[in-house]
Amino acid sequence: MSIQSPIIESPHTVDIPISDIPSWVFTAETSAARIMPRYFDAENPKQCYTLADAEIYVKRIACGLQALGLQPDDKVMLCSPNHLFIPVLLWGVLAARCVFTAVSPTASKNELQYQLKSSDAKVLLVHPSKAALALEVAQSVGLPPGSIFLFMNPNERLGEATRALKPWMDFWISVDKAKVWQWHRIRNIEEAKRTTAIINYSSGTTGTPKGVELSHYNVIANSVQIIHKRSLVANTAQGRARRARIESSGERWIAPLPMYHAFGQIWYCMNAAKLGAKVFIMAKFDVTDFLRYLDIYRITFATMVPVIINSLIKYPHPESFNLKALEGVVSGSAPLSPEIAQKLKTLYLSEYATVKQGMGLTETTCSLFQFAQDDIDDGRSIGWLNANCKAKIVPVDGEDYKETAPADVAVGEIWVSGPNMMKCYYRNPGATVAAVTYEDGQDWFKTGDIGYADHRGRFYVVDRMKELLKVKGLQVSPAELEIALLQHPDVTDAGVVGAKINGGEYPRAFVVRKQGKINEHEIQELIKSRFAPHKWLTGGVFFINKIPRTPSGKIMRRCLPKIDTKGSKL
Repeated sequence: MSIQSPIIESPHTVDIPISDIPSWVFTAETSAARIMPRYFDAENPKQCYTLADAEIYVKRIACGLQALGLQPDDKVMLCSPNHLFIPVLLWGVLAARCVFTAVSPTASKNELQYQLKSSDAKVLLVHPSKAALALEVAQSVGLPPGSIFLFMNPNERLGEATRALKPWMDFWISVDKAKVWQWHRIRNIEEAKRTTAIINYSSGTTGTPKGVELSHYNVIANSVQIIHKRSLVANTAQGRARRARIESSGERWIAPLPMYHAFGQIWYCMNAAKLGAKVFIMAKFDVTDFLRYLDIYRITFATMVPVIINSLIKYPHPESFNLKALEGVVSGSAPLSPEIAQKLKTLYLSEYATVKQGMGLTETTCSLFQFAQDDIDDGRSIGWLNANCKAKIVPVDGEDYKETAPADVAVGEIWVSGPNMMKCYYRNPGATVAAVTYEDGQDWFKTGDIGYADHRGRFYVVDRMKELLKVKGLQVSPAELEIALLQHPDVTDAGVVGAKINGGEYPRAFVVRKQGKINEHEIQELIKSRFAPHKWLTGGVFFINKIPRTPSGKIMRRCLPKIDTKGSKL
């Protein structure tokens, strides 16, 4: 039987500033640096702004939201693909003392409706392509049309199909008024911890998506933790040379990951602003465009997920692009195999560049485990705990994972504690109590991940106790899909698992049908009609006679048939 390990503490401690997020962001630079362009539209880099520009935008947005009647803690929701103005919108919502929340631009009607109701958003900003859907959904939840605005570039013209809604610039105040307006400043730790900044939706360990409530303190803490780890420089010739190159050229980042998600928010809207990086924002991901931007902008650092890395190594002409300016790649949201990481480096990167993975959860704001850029590892570990964080390994009743780890370590569920742990699940005390336990004088979040720490304090994840799938870095709840399948009159039972195909994970359904009436096409269309594309059954649909279940009725997913990947529907 595994033995519970003692509490493991991060080897580092950092001071967490007491501030609101807008004040913290806009004290990042010197006066000279504030007038240098920082955020760019990757497709059209003439569209850009400085931090000084951004601060004026933020004041115009924040005061405008207050003029609409929004009160402190009111929620503002965004439904849009990546956009140059998402950072200023996020900062502006917070400067108005409101709460930012966002939903995937590929959300179905049901998903948008659910999150709009769950968050109790008072204002909805939507990309013009989602205007019709937004109006339909808003009516169903009682949100007035006058509370919906089109999220677009300030110089963009309205099309005929979107004239039913006003552009968001309509509620901005004038530049002159913005110059003299000031937002409320947070100056004590109690207010920083209790004031909610962002609600990001996560499926947690089971069931429908839950709103993860993050305070100003949580967000600033996590960004400080990440920046601290990136600032560490090894006392080696290679480490000093890397630092010298970055100081000479400046940091240039690409932003392919969605900013409705924690990963994109923290890295692009927080870390980049504090580090003075130039950020080139991609509205949508295309592998050729991504490679082109990495090349022509001489990108020095990139955040990726395994599905993006897989698309790069399978690109037919990698020699067409020069990515030697890249000093480092950080991969997250899903496990990255050492073999894939090495292949990326071999095909594209210089001998000095690093490819490292980390780990985080929406409930830990974003990042939890990281490597410093000069750390040497074999690609299997997720790194050390962030500064000020603690963890312990807790045995799982009825499970024995000893074959998945070295013999001399404790292996079990990873519990974590630290300043970046969420406040709670929004309006869901039952889920919060299930996920957070008070022990040893502090709150511990149960990650649902099975792993261990080695003798140096590096962590490894070997299994997932929770049943969530990660599809292209996004969470998918099998239970949510199963419930939808079981609503069909010709489906007797159903189980959904993750199919491992080409290094990625995809939802696969096993269905027990009633008298063989329903076919695969109908199952696929059922899911497509209700869910965003990352939840579609791209791992295939297979009909079986019985779903294996425990006496208590839980699906025994490990007992479902193993299907060769040739049977996938990718």
